[in-house]
Amino acid sequence: MMFDISNNRNGIQAKFQRSTSAAVVEGTFGRAPTEEEIKQAKVIPYSVDYVFCTGCEDIFTAIEQDFLKQVLPKLRGHDFLGTPELNFDESIIIRRFFLLQVYRTSICDPGFKISNDFQEKLRKLIYSTKPDLDQLASIPLNVIYLNTVGDDFEYTRNTVGIASWDDNSLIIFNDFIIQAFDSIEKVKYVDFLGFNDPKTFAYFTNYQEKQFKFRVIDHETKVKLWKAYSDKKAEQERAFYRRIFINAYMDRYNKFPPVALLEAFVNEIIFGESVSDESRYSIERINKIKEMMLNA
Repeated sequence: MMFDISNNRNGIQAKFQRSTSAAVVEGTFGRAPTEEEIKQAKVIPYSVDYVFCTGCEDIFTAIEQDFLKQVLPKLRGHDFLGTPELNFDESIIIRRFFLLQVYRTSICDPGFKISNDFQEKLRKLIYSTKPDLDQLASIPLNVIYLNTVGDDFEYTRNTVGIASWDDNSLIIFNDFIIQAFDSIEKVKYVDFLGFNDPKTFAYFTNYQEKQFKFRVIDHETKVKLWKAYSDKKAEQERAFYRRIFINAYMDRYNKFPPVALLEAFVNEIIFGESVSDESRYSIERINKIKEMMLNA
C-alpha cells in the first residue's frame, strides 16, 4: 500500500497496486474498492509495470542485490557508537545503489525534482553494462547512515520519503539519508533539522573518491533528531488542518470559526479513536468530520 499527501487535497489518498490482495485493500479502506480505485490501481505511477519495463527492473534488482549482499551486512547488526565515519572500497556498488534511488524517485515522485539533464545522466550510468567509477564519482553524493540497533522490528520498519529545505531535496531511505547534486558547483548545505553538520558536510560529500565515506549518526542521536523531525511535521500537520477548516468555515459563515471548534476539528482528525492508522487521514474521513463540525 502507498499513501500520497498533497497540499492540493484535504487529506491523504490511499492507493494500491494490482497485486495487492483484496483482504489488504478492504482492511485498509474498511470497504471494498470502487471501480475508479480499481482503474487507478492499473495505472498508478509507482506500479512497476507502469513506469519501468521488466528488463529495467531486472537491472535495478541486480544493483540492489549487490548492495544487499556486499555492503549492507557490514552496516546492519553493528553498533557504531563513537564511530563518526565509515569507509568502503565498494564505491561502484554503493554509488550505483544510491544513485538508483535518486533516479527512480525522480521518475516516480513528482515532489522530488531534479533537472532533466541530471536525470538523463543518472539513467545512462545506471543502465551502463560497464560501470565506470570515474563517471559514477563525478556526481557529488552525500549519504548519512543512521545507526540502527535493536531487534528485528527496528530493522524491518520502513521510513521512506522525501524532504525539501531551501530548494534542496533529499531522500529518506530507511537507514540512510541521500543527497545528490548535478555538479560540484551545485552542492549546497542545508541543516535539515540537525541531520547535516556544517563542519563536515563538504567532507562527507563524496566526489571523485576511491573509497566511499558514510557519515554515521549514532542510534541515540538519531532518535533525538527523528523526534525533532516528528515535532516539526506535527506542527505543519496541525497548521494544515487548521487552514482546511478555517477556509471551509469562512466559505459557509463568512467569519472565523471559534477557536474551540477549530481545535476540536484538528484533534478529532489526529487523535480520534475507533479508526485505523491507514484511514485516519483519508479524504473521506476528513470531509465527514469537517461537515459534522461545520454543522455543530
